[in-house]
Amino acid sequence: MSQMEQEFRLYLSQRPELAKCHDLLNIRALARELIAAGIAKKNHVEAVVAMLRRFPFEKTVQRNKVFREKRMQVKDKMVILHFAKSKALLQELQKMIAETDYEKGDTLKIVVGSSAVTVVTDQHKKFDRFPVLSKVEDVSEISLMFTDSALDTKGILAMVTQELALNDIVVAEFMTASSELIFYVKDEYVLRACEIIKRLQRSV
Repeated sequence: MSQMEQEFRLYLSQRPELAKCHDLLNIRALARELIAAGIAKKNHVEAVVAMLRRFPFEKTVQRNKVFREKRMQVKDKMVILHFAKSKALLQELQKMIAETDYEKGDTLKIVVGSSAVTVVTDQHKKFDRFPVLSKVEDVSEISLMFTDSALDTKGILAMVTQELALNDIVVAEFMTASSELIFYVKDEYVLRACEIIKRLQRSV
């Protein structure tokens, strides 16, 4: 990969809407814009045009198949809690996992980081005795369940986050479990987020 292409990939990552409508781009106009942005020298117009013409804006065949085969579930009334990591908290979480009835639909999801612990639950009152670093209330969980082929497919997470960002959807938290992608948005965004995911499924 040339230095110019590396610079263009960075440029494109900051402007995902260009990749989305790449079929409509005026290649020479974009080349002039890249030169103005300092990605290439003024006398390298033809080299930039050649790079853009061979640039793989999207490799969608496998990714499209993965999206068409996915299922989506939504659950509301979630709370995201962030705690400082401690032995007492981890021990309590072990007990809570054993007491959580997942078959009845109870929710308790845990991410243990180097210095903090994130808990997503619908039973937040059980954590009242632990000091909370921060809390996000009125959150909905959107779960995208892909087939196992998603594990070997590039760009799944990028495609979802790009579409949400382009539509001004703020994601409060992301988690994965094998081929399941789980993300959390405030209740005010959930209907629009679901419509975006459905539209994405139809368009690929």
